Amino acid sequence: MAFWKQLVLALLLGLAGIIGWGAFDPAARSRLTAAGVPGALLPEWLFLASADNAAAATPRAEGGRNGAVGGGARTALVVTAPVVMTETADRVSAIGTAEAARTVAVFPRATGMVTEVAFTSGERVEAGATLVRLDDDSEKIALEQAKVALQDADARATRNDRLAETRAISAAERDTARFELSKARLALQEAELNLSRRTVAAPFAGIVGLTSVEVGDMVSTSTEIATVDDRSDIKVEFRVPEAFAARVAVGQPIEVATPSQPGSIFKGKVTAVGSRIEADSRTLVTQATVDNPDDVLRPGMSFAVTLRFPGQQKPAVPATSVQWDRDGSYVWSIDDGKAKRTGIAIIERNADTVLVSGDLRPGDPVVVEGIQSVRAGAPVRMAGEPEQLADKTQDTKP
Repeated sequence: MAFWKQLVLALLLGLAGIIGWGAFDPAARSRLTAAGVPGALLPEWLFLASADNAAAATPRAEGGRNGAVGGGARTALVVTAPVVMTETADRVSAIGTAEAARTVAVFPRATGMVTEVAFTSGERVEAGATLVRLDDDSEKIALEQAKVALQDADARATRNDRLAETRAISAAERDTARFELSKARLALQEAELNLSRRTVAAPFAGIVGLTSVEVGDMVSTSTEIATVDDRSDIKVEFRVPEAFAARVAVGQPIEVATPSQPGSIFKGKVTAVGSRIEADSRTLVTQATVDNPDDVLRPGMSFAVTLRFPGQQKPAVPATSVQWDRDGSYVWSIDDGKAKRTGIAIIERNADTVLVSGDLRPGDPVVVEGIQSVRAGAPVRMAGEPEQLADKTQDTKP
């Protein structure tokens, strides 16, 4: 058989298949259009039989419900949901890491042997409490010597002052005695300082961490005695996306949750904001402070941080109502009992709803079920709508 004959036969078979499909499937034309077949190649007369077959096959008792009235277009039964207004861009969720309000590693300020460890790891200590004592025999002797030297210098200076008043000694000798007295006082202060440095104290109130120092150990100024954490407040460091950087401010309230305390929400506020956006992550480093009066939070914990902002009101539709084709996303809305294709732009997706922009108003019904049987401009009946209302809508057609 010649090639052109095979081509004509193939086209005829394809046309017959489309006509047969249209005779049994009312959605045939819309599905072909959605698949990219130009509408000009799909004349409506090819698909009129589908509506006639549906009307003939459906008993009149069901005609007022799902069939055609008076041989007209098929009425689709759909389930709708109203458009609602919802806030968008009203919060930021981030993962943060906890730090103590104040934390310090304690080192001795002198070299020596440990003679006493005065704390237990994990206990709370007050500011100035003794943590470790070093051997101080030499420093005590030096302190006593400084006291004796000060007494001698004071007595000499007093005697020379009296002698200088009677001109028994020169003014230079009197001044020398006073200078020696000042030196003795400084020597005493130095001896007291050296003795005080044989005691390692807590710089502020907090919880003492673990230590490896024991009595008899030789320590130096580079030996870490322990860490002290002030956990009365907890600092949480997290990162805010670049889009929200200009909206973060010191004093802004936050909420945090941690896996170690399921079901509990802790409140705090932003206390520090970074000065620049990090180039590698395009985020802004932010710190917040959370009260910890019950001491249930620990440095190093992970936190789910929620930072709220004033949102923008946008229309929200159920996720199941959103459809797509080559022209973009859209929903089927109901206008005067007929289906209307309304184009939308998706702004934000949530668990059950989608925030969109488009020609939608609060309360407008959009189709969420029965979408497959909806056609642009075709009459529809919403679930729960009286049948008489649907019939009246169709009877007004010429």
